[in-house]
Amino acid sequence: MSMWRFIKRNIRFARVYIRKQIYLAKNNSSRPGNLRWLIEKEQKYGGYIGGLPRRVMSEHHDSHTKAKLERRLMQGGDRMLFHDYGKVYARYLVPFVSSSDSFTLIELGILKGTGLAIWCDLFESGRIIGLDIDLEYFNANIEKLKGLGAFANNMPELHYFDQYEDNHEYLGDILGDDKIDIFIDDGVHDSEAIMKTMECVVPYLSDRFVYFVEDNKWVHSQIRQSYPDFTVESYGRFTVVTLNPVQQ
Repeated sequence: MSMWRFIKRNIRFARVYIRKQIYLAKNNSSRPGNLRWLIEKEQKYGGYIGGLPRRVMSEHHDSHTKAKLERRLMQGGDRMLFHDYGKVYARYLVPFVSSSDSFTLIELGILKGTGLAIWCDLFESGRIIGLDIDLEYFNANIEKLKGLGAFANNMPELHYFDQYEDNHEYLGDILGDDKIDIFIDDGVHDSEAIMKTMECVVPYLSDRFVYFVEDNKWVHSQIRQSYPDFTVESYGRFTVVTLNPVQQ
């Protein structure tokens, strides 16, 4: 790592730390699903992790070269605080927390499982499904997560998933009679893969769904064009898709 990149990275971490202190000071109470709760849970289950190599890649459909993908190291545990998505997540998830209905949440791109640990704590009676092309990072970390208190009341289902494949029938087999209420795309962040995944997922969405797409600042326009009946809201590199917007 060059000295300039090292300095920039440390400046960013310093800003994240300051932002955390401000958030926690402004949000004194920690209620399930609110910003403080989400930040605390993310930190509890490991917080930011980076520098993880891509060990499994789509063999036939990924347009990037293997060498290029191997240089693009992965990171996780970064959505609520590091990327500052926590405020938006809280707005959209709290209505589900207060609902007594059963529902299904799918997270695509689970890495070491920090997100799954959060969702299983937040929705103890929900059906939580994790999808990834490489499940071994999670499998190697699950005992550590359990030692931190994760999955005490709810365990996620895990399924192999290649975003570049046509997964329509495969997803239907996973879901059975269930519909998807919350879908989180934290996969490869490539617009082609995001749109291909969405094409497979949309037929299985419930009437009250919320669909999160992380770490892509361009794809919201493609989603808006492809699905004009949906409400598409862009928050920089974070996109939220619903049938009806959440009231401010």
